[in-house]
Amino acid sequence: MTQTTSSTHESATPQHNRFYELWYLVFLLFMFVAPAFDPEAGAGDWLRAGVIVALTAAIFVYACVRRRYALGAAVVLMVLAVVGTFLGTASMGALPIYAAALVGQVGTRREVIQRLALITVIVLATAPVAPIPMPYLLLAFGPALILVWLVGLSVHEDVSRSREADRLRAENARIQYLATVTERERIARDLHDLAGQALTAVSMRSQLVQRLADSDPERVKREAAAIEETARQTLASLRETVAGWQQVDLDDELAKGRDALEAVGVAVDVRGEWRQDLAPSVETVLALALREAVTNVVRHAQASHCVITLDGSPGEVVLEVADDGVGAREPEGSGLRGMRERVMAAGGRVERSGPPGTRLRVSLPVGTP
Repeated sequence: MTQTTSSTHESATPQHNRFYELWYLVFLLFMFVAPAFDPEAGAGDWLRAGVIVALTAAIFVYACVRRRYALGAAVVLMVLAVVGTFLGTASMGALPIYAAALVGQVGTRREVIQRLALITVIVLATAPVAPIPMPYLLLAFGPALILVWLVGLSVHEDVSRSREADRLRAENARIQYLATVTERERIARDLHDLAGQALTAVSMRSQLVQRLADSDPERVKREAAAIEETARQTLASLRETVAGWQQVDLDDELAKGRDALEAVGVAVDVRGEWRQDLAPSVETVLALALREAVTNVVRHAQASHCVITLDGSPGEVVLEVADDGVGAREPEGSGLRGMRERVMAAGGRVERSGPPGTRLRVSLPVGTP
């Protein structure tokens, strides 16, 4: 029971569960059972029991507030239990339970089991020399031996679950941050690709217009018209790109996908039970993935039939687009790579298989809308 737990365990303990072990203080009432049922008990017996109760409560509450002292406090409680036993109190029937609750707060499961076993050995070793006659000895020590393990393991499981929940929250926050960074990089890249080249061309043509303004009016008109056309095309491209950043409705994309496939002679079958509340970010990623998958079928698959399946399970939504075309023999293009990056940034995965045909499967964790 030496205090060997690292600072990692202490810092990982969830703050919101810091005081939930305090309900175990009810077991201190057991300390007053002996003087209450002993007809020969005097004021000294009640005083000793009261002092031990007060010390135990103070030590236990302090250890719950200052987690790094939990193991040290457990050692103090076990020493107090042994001393209290030789003073004729029922401390060994209550204090080991508090020591178990404290050792269960820190360390791995294996370490907790080793500490609980040590507490059990101390309780058993103290029983033969305790000044308590039978059958009261069994009543004092028996429940403690059981509750030490129940309480210790229960506290450890509760702390472990809370610690894992905190870890998952931190991981989700990290994923969201990475997704934000990735999206910012994508926006910067798209703007650079769309606007950079166009503005360079406009700048160069504008300089040419200035040089030819007096010497070649006809050439100036052609260059001015070219500048106008470049500006119009760039504006249209920017509008399309901005629309792609906005939320995309999955129902609309399903309808558009069906129309696009049927327009090129591909029979479409939409399957699955997916009706559930989806986070806007999840719905947008799925809709854009569906758009890219349908585009690939229209352009490259040479298919006659396509099945779109959108289904949900607890914690996950799955989109699958399968066709009976020539199969996925070529390496992934920029569109599919972009889809994969977008899905992975949202915590999902993309799987492509074939031939025969091509099957694209996109799965995403379901978040809160």
